[in-house]
Amino acid sequence: MLANLARKALLHARVVLALPTAGAPTLLRPASTSSESRSFTVSYLVNACGLSPESALSASLRVRFETPSRPDSVLGLLKERGFSPTQISDVVSRYPGVLLASPDAILLPKIEFLRSRGFSDPDLARVISAIPRLLARSLEKHLRPTLDYIGDLVQSGENAVAAIKRCPRILYESPGILLIPKITTLRNNGVPRANIGHFVLYHGPRFLASTERFDEAVNKVKALGFNPSKVGFVTALHVIRCMSESSWRKKIGAYGKWGWSDEEVALAFRRHPWCMAVSESKITNVMDFFVNEMGLDTLHIARRPVVISLSLRKRIVPRCSVFQVLLSKGLVHTHSLATSLIVPERRFLEKFVTRYLVEAPQLLDLYNKKMGLTS
Repeated sequence: MLANLARKALLHARVVLALPTAGAPTLLRPASTSSESRSFTVSYLVNACGLSPESALSASLRVRFETPSRPDSVLGLLKERGFSPTQISDVVSRYPGVLLASPDAILLPKIEFLRSRGFSDPDLARVISAIPRLLARSLEKHLRPTLDYIGDLVQSGENAVAAIKRCPRILYESPGILLIPKITTLRNNGVPRANIGHFVLYHGPRFLASTERFDEAVNKVKALGFNPSKVGFVTALHVIRCMSESSWRKKIGAYGKWGWSDEEVALAFRRHPWCMAVSESKITNVMDFFVNEMGLDTLHIARRPVVISLSLRKRIVPRCSVFQVLLSKGLVHTHSLATSLIVPERRFLEKFVTRYLVEAPQLLDLYNKKMGLTS
């Protein structure tokens, strides 16, 4: 503990001593030009860039300067483009070399290119602070061709921007390493171009897996009976790639506690892949409500797994409260429960509330109370 305190004190002392004032004792001055340069760099990183002393010391191993001229101009450019202090700190701590890049010759052309392709200044601040070394990529050899390739996959420049905002690394990494091998796998397995574009647009992080793991997931989805020509195939691929094999087995076990066989779980997954994306506790709570509160057979739910991914508090409980009243009066049948849960709000109110206000005038108040819209 004392050693850690001493180290922190030393770090802070280095920042304080980085810019010695006239008349300061000679023994407090850096012993060499190299140490003076590093001390100045550490001080600048702390005071101008917002890094902690520890982060500044680490960053000073990768970048060093003796005057603030170039770093000031870089920070000025980032601030002009709307980068927040936190975002600037993130950029500099992850890519200290940016402070030595020419704003006019290196940074601005890349920023202006991305803006010309549809990125707003706030978009760029978020993307670059997430992957600062994007600014180290060649404009002509990497950024332009990679953005063109992504745009071709998702079939528009606007979609390319949306895909990159969801997963900035697809713009940073080489397409030949990150995207092309996996796109090839999907094409070889009969996934249509439109569905590949959908996958890139909405599920870009799934491409960050190794090619081997990606191929394994594709084979698993095929083994579960999904048709590669349908969009459900890439949805299932996304869900499977989001969890470990251990998590997958635990969720099968969570459904198994309610009497579902492995095949019934697989059938539910084929009908609605998102039923395996919810947590084990969500599975337990939703199944408990439907079985013990609504009196439904567990296999009834297996045939309509879409209801499992709905919000218990904001959707299932309020609407089921209305449905129970209607059911008790013989105004609806159990088989229409799933419909009452999945239709949009306006349609639900028209079909299951206002339509029956004569027979059950309490419905609207009951629904609003369960939704938390009344005190």
